[in-house]
Amino acid sequence: MNNISVIMIAHNKKEFIKSQIEQLSSIHNISMDSIIIVDNHSSDNLCDFLVSQSRLNYIICDDKIENYSLILNTCISEFVNTQNDILILDPDSFLLPETLKKLSSALNPDNGIYAICPQNILDISNDIHSFSAALNYVNNTDVSKINLFKIIKPEINTILLSHKLLSEHTLFDSEIISDELCLTDFCINNILNDQFTYMADNVYQYYIGNHNSYYSPTNRNCDLAYIRQKWHMNYINTIPSSNLISMINEPIDKELNVLEIGCDCGATLLAIQALYPNSTPYGIEINPISAEIASHIASVKTANIEESVDLWNDIKFDYILFGDVLEHLRNPSKVIHNCRHILKKKGKIISSIPNLMHFTVLHELINGNFHYTDTGLLDKTHIHFFTYNEIVKMYEENDFNVINTVASNVTPMLSKKDSEFIDALTKLSSHKSDIQFKAFQYITLAEIKDTKNN
Repeated sequence: MNNISVIMIAHNKKEFIKSQIEQLSSIHNISMDSIIIVDNHSSDNLCDFLVSQSRLNYIICDDKIENYSLILNTCISEFVNTQNDILILDPDSFLLPETLKKLSSALNPDNGIYAICPQNILDISNDIHSFSAALNYVNNTDVSKINLFKIIKPEINTILLSHKLLSEHTLFDSEIISDELCLTDFCINNILNDQFTYMADNVYQYYIGNHNSYYSPTNRNCDLAYIRQKWHMNYINTIPSSNLISMINEPIDKELNVLEIGCDCGATLLAIQALYPNSTPYGIEINPISAEIASHIASVKTANIEESVDLWNDIKFDYILFGDVLEHLRNPSKVIHNCRHILKKKGKIISSIPNLMHFTVLHELINGNFHYTDTGLLDKTHIHFFTYNEIVKMYEENDFNVINTVASNVTPMLSKKDSEFIDALTKLSSHKSDIQFKAFQYITLAEIKDTKNN
């Protein structure tokens, strides 16, 4: 495949890089002189291996771990033919046969497909524990049909970029140090130009990493401060809420109006659209920049929902979503009440709400502590606090039936001390349910009781 240049940026991944080069050459027909390897301050003698390779293009960062964005820009400007598409390949991610060929065929900037990535095959089956098992799955499964769906950014740093995308815009923001935020910033910029990244299903990579970046917390904190200044957001949420989405149980071809209140950049609405292609997404977001990004995904209004939720004339919704929003409101009950008037008959609200009864909060409370934090259960921006009973009460007082509740992020592993503490709390409580002390948050599905006010 002579029209693709491959960039891999590695830190202490010598053996993986050797395997990657072999597979790119033998399985994907990539010539050695189209591969660019960056040794980002490794200590495993990767540099010696690279120097011994006569046809490889490489960069060795021997002084320190260098800026990921700057490395990418340097690779592109120094080594990549301007007519070549670019595969940024995570060293921990191995492409299965036909993957690169399929991605290249699907890449079509004339039809708006400027960037594309494969699925992680480990997300498809729990029975795959090796590369050979992944090969066996692909060889014995019909993977001929490929569907593309939009995403905010890939979860794994493997992405094929059209050369037209890189020629039309500036490259990666060289102020951003870490890999994750470099690609996040890049993909968000592209969305603002209606140039989305697509995920291709039935096109697979086998990922053996752990998503832990080798960039230091100091690097990440510098990036977050820069992101706050650049985008006027504390963070950029690119991951859809699977908890909220899982509560929607409808025929896949049903026409749905879905409103997310506090939609951020639109990741959850984008995922719902992929699952329910006949759905129409709507969003309300108080941050104008987040709303601008999400407006390229859905019909989005910038508004304070405590003032009004009725922002579309004559549109009624099948679902209204609140993802970690209600606890930030001065009067969440009133907002729930106002939602009745914009829901269809049998319309539903899905919410995720933190649980104040989590044992870690109670442990601190009985010792006289109630420390607010930047994130988590005692986020300093939380105005209201909820328990399971209070969530149910809020919905029932506004004429909703809670028809399903899931305890989310239940603490899986407990110390003996924590287990004994929870047991003691359970014995003292009237409900006798230890889950109410283990649940970090509740995902709730509530249905409107009647339609007399709709």
